[in-house]
Amino acid sequence: MTSSDADDSRQIEVLFQRYIKAWNARDFACIANEVYRTPVPVFDTGATSTLETPEAIVSLLSGLRGELDAAGFTHSELVEVSHCDLGGGLAFASFHYRRFNARDPQAGKEVLSSAYVLRRYAEGWRCVAHVVQPQPGRLRCTPV
Repeated sequence: MTSSDADDSRQIEVLFQRYIKAWNARDFACIANEVYRTPVPVFDTGATSTLETPEAIVSLLSGLRGELDAAGFTHSELVEVSHCDLGGGLAFASFHYRRFNARDPQAGKEVLSSAYVLRRYAEGWRCVAHVVQPQPGRLRCTPV
């Protein structure tokens, strides 16, 4: 691993630490403006949509958080970040986390993953696409 690769790994880890910290603090504007770069295509099973503006990201995240809070959600914890370089300032990344719930003592045992395409900008890495993972589990890049 070169020093550039190590620096990219550190920056990507910091990006997702910022995401989790902002998510737990309900700071959706931070996520929209400091983690994502719009427009953001969202690839879901059977459909693709695009979050055109930071305000659309804030609206989506606040709605999701409201649903989780109503079900007893308390916080998320980052487990790890994995990524692979796609070349040309692009990377595929997956961050693995646990979600905790005040009403469910079993919550937090399962590791969930979210997958993203990242692009390197002058100010650092940003999420430029989101791939919804239909099942819990850990995504990993593997050499071919």
